Amino acid sequence: MPPLRSLGALCAAAATVLVWLSACDTHASPPNPGPVEPSPNASILPAPLATGPDTQKSASEAAAADAGVDAETAPPTPAREDQPLSPDVEELHDLSGVILHARFRWPDVALAPRLPEMNADALDRARSAATFELDADLAAAGRLRVVLATPRFVLPAGSELRARTGTYGHALVWPDGGWYVVVQPGALRSLLNERRADVVPLAHLAGLGRGASQTLGFPAERLSFVTALGRLELEQAHVAAAGAGGELLCRFLVELAGVHPDTTACRSELVPARAEYTWAEGGRLVFEVTQLERSSGLELATLRVPPATANHRIGEVPVPDSALLVERGQLHGFRLRPAPLKPSKDAPREGLVVVNGDDLLRYVLIDGVPVARLEAKSPGLVLDLVPGSYSAAARTFLADELTPPAVITAPGRFTTIETPRQEGQERRGE
Repeated sequence: MPPLRSLGALCAAAATVLVWLSACDTHASPPNPGPVEPSPNASILPAPLATGPDTQKSASEAAAADAGVDAETAPPTPAREDQPLSPDVEELHDLSGVILHARFRWPDVALAPRLPEMNADALDRARSAATFELDADLAAAGRLRVVLATPRFVLPAGSELRARTGTYGHALVWPDGGWYVVVQPGALRSLLNERRADVVPLAHLAGLGRGASQTLGFPAERLSFVTALGRLELEQAHVAAAGAGGELLCRFLVELAGVHPDTTACRSELVPARAEYTWAEGGRLVFEVTQLERSSGLELATLRVPPATANHRIGEVPVPDSALLVERGQLHGFRLRPAPLKPSKDAPREGLVVVNGDDLLRYVLIDGVPVARLEAKSPGLVLDLVPGSYSAAARTFLADELTPPAVITAPGRFTTIETPRQEGQERRGE
């Protein structure tokens, strides 16, 4: 019989071997534990307040929530001309905002020298009416609708430009609302100036502060921007009711000066009240708000960008019906009586023939009144003017290209810019 001490050692060794074998078997094939209840400490995340189908978030919403502030401040997406805008299906519960009436005008148009036969009253009335009027809805929820209210723009009256905060660019909507085209960032300037969609480079500028002011009964602040195109002086009123709609109108105006709409100068609750453009090549243009009122009931259908019923087009824009901006009888009334002048031998039989020899759309001004809008390289238009002397000039809508005033005689001819003379053809209009 072995000693008890040796037997104890043998038992201890056997127990060690059994423990080791048991451990190996556990790693190789774990037993099925059956249904178990999760530990209350299995997750450190708080349980949702409710788990019904109406309160659970989708995966995309959860991702946005996890992103936190970054998801809310994501920059707007630049619109593309060749792609339709995504449908505007957001349910806007807040339909408050600001309704305003504004205008563009040329402050640098020179008055014609007074003549005995000039009808000063008729000319004054025509000049005061010769502004480019527009109406705008600025929705606090982040929508903008600009309606061209007069037929003097390069686009037909009733055309709309709409914008939303999540997109850089605009939707140009036909007057009947049936079609729209995408105006991508940088193309707004050429659209309103030439009825084309050429894109110009945009500068990323914050603007230089010019101090506080007061306008339209609101405190305001002034900024200036300098780009390769010229200078913009911008005055914005603090109007809380405008919300993000004021920011969109600011984007609209700074882009005309070649400033990118991402500028920090465009902020919520700021409404542009006045903008003055002075171009590097000469000429000035002013935008000014003439009426402003708060509204709590803007129409949702008119704020959609794009409109729900409009179809997308590429490379087309609506065109005005007539080149004349004043009635023929009104033109005839610029003079009280004919002047005793002898027309040149090559003059037309009556009226003034105006021709645009430039490759830019231009406005013809007679005695400081815009009377016609001529397409690029237009063949000519006859203005029913009483025989006499007149001051004639031409310019683009933005006033960045000017033909200086010249004294002309009707019957006669005026050309905005001389076209190359063909062999054997006389130059006319001199």
